[in-house]
Amino acid sequence: MYWKSFRVFLLFSLTAAAIFAQTVPTGPRFTPPGLDGKFFELARQVPGFGGYFFDENGDLNVYLTDLSQEEAARAAVTEGVRNRGERPQQPWSRPAKIVVRRGDFDFAQLHRWRARLSTALPKFDVRLLDIDEAKNRIFVGVSDEAAKSNVLTLIDQLGLPQNAVIVDLVADVSRATSINDYVRPLVGGLAMWHNGDPCTLGVNVWYTNLAVGIPVGTPGFFTASHCGSTQGSTDGTVFTQGGAGIGYEAWDPPFFTNAQNTACPAGWRCRWSDVAFAANYAGVSRHQGALVQTLYRSFGTQNSGSLDINSASPEFTVTGVTYPVQGTYLDKVGMATGWTSGTVHRTCANVYLSDGIAILCQDVVEAKVGGGDSGSPVFRWTGSTTAAFAGILWGWDSISGGFYFSNVDRIQADMGTGITYGPN
Repeated sequence: MYWKSFRVFLLFSLTAAAIFAQTVPTGPRFTPPGLDGKFFELARQVPGFGGYFFDENGDLNVYLTDLSQEEAARAAVTEGVRNRGERPQQPWSRPAKIVVRRGDFDFAQLHRWRARLSTALPKFDVRLLDIDEAKNRIFVGVSDEAAKSNVLTLIDQLGLPQNAVIVDLVADVSRATSINDYVRPLVGGLAMWHNGDPCTLGVNVWYTNLAVGIPVGTPGFFTASHCGSTQGSTDGTVFTQGGAGIGYEAWDPPFFTNAQNTACPAGWRCRWSDVAFAANYAGVSRHQGALVQTLYRSFGTQNSGSLDINSASPEFTVTGVTYPVQGTYLDKVGMATGWTSGTVHRTCANVYLSDGIAILCQDVVEAKVGGGDSGSPVFRWTGSTTAAFAGILWGWDSISGGFYFSNVDRIQADMGTGITYGPN
């Protein structure tokens, strides 16, 4: 889903008087929203205050049109210095300095001029209007050279100083589509629902299992077994994505016991994976061997990654499979916490659940996870648009905060060998 370009053709019938009549409220206590409001208040405290920004060294740069106000400005921005966001690398890891710069305009001027411009700029194919704190200027982003020329003419008509406004071309702004929205074609990592509860589509596969009635090369996807109505039982659970049906559970292998396989402890019901296969409904658009790529990933167990699909590079292509090795990194993308990455913490650990189910030989990654991420594809990012598939996420560690997953070998132990992950 994208923003459609907002185009209102230039109306040359607008009079200068009508334009000048549209101005910002000037009451004594008028305060604009957001950071602009903070700067407005600082401009009341410090005459000539023109805004501030953090530079690449992590220092707070303050614009003043009147440098005699430097002492007052330094006192007024102390809170801003203390509230600087931190980065682990130098030089941001040291305390911030305050750097005072001579500005050409105070913030109240810039805000007033921007308000006057905003009444007419949408008529010139304008896509962005901002006060650029780092440049002590107003910035107008436009669609093309004709729009740029029209805006420059308008600035003259309004009597604004040309050097107070930067006008430049910018790209169309696109609405970020979330992995929780309706998305087609289907790819691994998208949010889906079953019986009103959330899960994540793991990976599209072509699956064959003649013994249980699944024909050669049946299109569908893997997700967590417990995302179905009854774990370890093929119950036909219907899955939806974006409000539309996409498939139904066609094979959820039954549990085995110690009597059937001594790897299962006595008294437990066991599986090698928490994975089930759902067959796609006919006509559902899908990309075989593709995982969703969001805008960015996070590392470790503290922060979520992006849920917004990268419109410039929306998919990873699965070019192979990978196996977990302790100390290496693996990634996942899921509907709750997005794209997260972390270190493989444990491999081939037997997991004993409170309901008497044991999932054998599972792997743990120290990366952020949340409710609804069950079924997420786990993978190793191998290139800008490629990935090696590693398995299906199904649980989380309440102590380390990491996630449990069933790797490709354990999936094969339950599902058989008739699996194609990649596009071919």
